[in-house]
Amino acid sequence: MMYGFFFLIGVVFFLLGVPSVRALNSHSVDLEQSSSQYLVISDAAQSGLDLSGSFTLEAWVKLEQLPSAGGALTLINKMTSSDKGYRWFLDTGTFENKMTIIYWDSTGNDTRKYSTNTVVSSGDIGQWVHLAVVVNPTPQAVSMYKNGSSISVSTNSSGASSLATNSENFSIGAVNTDTTPAWFFDGLIDDVRVWNVTRTDTEVADDMSRELNGNENGLVGYWKLNNNANDSTGSNNNLTATGSPSYSVSAPFAEFNELLKVRKSVNESVINSTVLQNDDNLVLSLSANKTYIIDGVIFASSTSATPDILIGFFGQTDVDIALGYTNDVNEMVLVSGEESNRINLPADVPTSIHIKGTVKTSSTSGDFQLKWAQATSNGNATTIMKGSYLRAEEI
Repeated sequence: MMYGFFFLIGVVFFLLGVPSVRALNSHSVDLEQSSSQYLVISDAAQSGLDLSGSFTLEAWVKLEQLPSAGGALTLINKMTSSDKGYRWFLDTGTFENKMTIIYWDSTGNDTRKYSTNTVVSSGDIGQWVHLAVVVNPTPQAVSMYKNGSSISVSTNSSGASSLATNSENFSIGAVNTDTTPAWFFDGLIDDVRVWNVTRTDTEVADDMSRELNGNENGLVGYWKLNNNANDSTGSNNNLTATGSPSYSVSAPFAEFNELLKVRKSVNESVINSTVLQNDDNLVLSLSANKTYIIDGVIFASSTSATPDILIGFFGQTDVDIALGYTNDVNEMVLVSGEESNRINLPADVPTSIHIKGTVKTSSTSGDFQLKWAQATSNGNATTIMKGSYLRAEEI
């Protein structure tokens, strides 16, 4: 039994020796208008992209040119002129360089929304720009965003109070016409999202510069475009590349998921003390304005006939901590600045206390730390053993 225990400690040493990071958002897709390149999935193969009510569309774009006269740069399309649905694009003509959303209801009425100010200009060519549109057919409300900031919207044409579904392909970077695709995009596109819910101003701004998990509420299509056109949601709306577009290492945000790991390198003991003290090893340096998943294991032991321990977790001012712990006979949820009840330990036998929960930091970065003591003052030492660890992963 003791051999297995020390083998476990060795594994923990190996796995948790150093902090690490996981790089995200490594690529974008490069669509060339001159080569008629776009991404597509057939209506028969897609799931959830026939939007029937409120919706939100988002994408990062890096233009190689502005829309040309008589044409447009298509972002997302699921319609033709005879089979009505929805289309999102950068327009020309009367709507010079403006972001436009068109959608129809089943009667053929359409609502065309466009920003009253120019959305893109020559200064945006070669620069990453985040665009988003939020549509609520009832009561015919549309919001548009550039780089997380709301821009004014005007209505052009009659209002549709619902959204028609159709049998057309869903595409990124080109429209479906009644004959052949057209209005091809020219530039880089990244992190394209389709939601069947309306997103708030705060949600658009807060989430635009980070990759999502893919299981967020209302997310029905999500293409990270990190060297492939696969859908990251459970809808499996994987796109097919047409015209052999390439993938670029240029990306709009260089995000990293922090994977912070610390392990206890030596045994640490207390005697005759019920005052929580800082653990010398089990401390994590967390960044400001982040949310982390926390997990860990505390290996504890005592030679007392009735051993016990108190634990607590503390961080910067206004940090939001919600952690649960459990061992063979105790469990409890701890919040910020709270110490545990008495945790019973087996006499003279190492035991494990498992930690799981979340921490949301405030506007100040700082340490997140385990504190502990004896629950009952005792001359027999209570020890937290080497091999104990804490781990934090940003979400």
